[in-house]
Amino acid sequence: MLELMIAVAIIGTLAAVAIPSFRNYQWKAKRSEAFTNLGSLAKTQKAYFGSSEVFLTVPIGEPGLTLGNVPTDSPRDSAAVATAFATIGWAAEGQVYFDYDTNTPAGIGGCACVGQCFTASAYGDIDGDLGMSAIMYVHPDAGGGTCTSSMFGYTTPIDANALPIFDQVAANRGAADDY
Repeated sequence: MLELMIAVAIIGTLAAVAIPSFRNYQWKAKRSEAFTNLGSLAKTQKAYFGSSEVFLTVPIGEPGLTLGNVPTDSPRDSAAVATAFATIGWAAEGQVYFDYDTNTPAGIGGCACVGQCFTASAYGDIDGDLGMSAIMYVHPDAGGGTCTSSMFGYTTPIDANALPIFDQVAANRGAADDY
């Protein structure tokens, strides 16, 4: 009987350590969607700019659940994303956990750039704690001017030295979520 109690205690201890670690790995894997999609969106925006000399504004996050602070811990259909970004020919592949938008000087405001710039953002609450994650790609104009994110007004992400992170996908640490 003692051996059984020891075995149950060991299994309980392992489960107490393994389950939170497993959930962290799941959240990191879900967050990688935003990094991949924003990198692709940025390339598509730049290609679109090459032919039209303007970046596209998509001011409303698509598919739109983060507007009501609804956890996005379940995958959703990306058809709304494809429709919103159809003009430039970008669509997220498969289902999505994040909402996407793009802000430009022609967008909703919050731009401090004189030339052409854009900020593409992905928002989500993949761990269901009602704290929003913001993953961003900020492309400044020639003078370093940028736009805030469309939906929540997040500014340019910064690195460990408090320097702005331009032309690469980065998590905005100013957002309320840790995933």
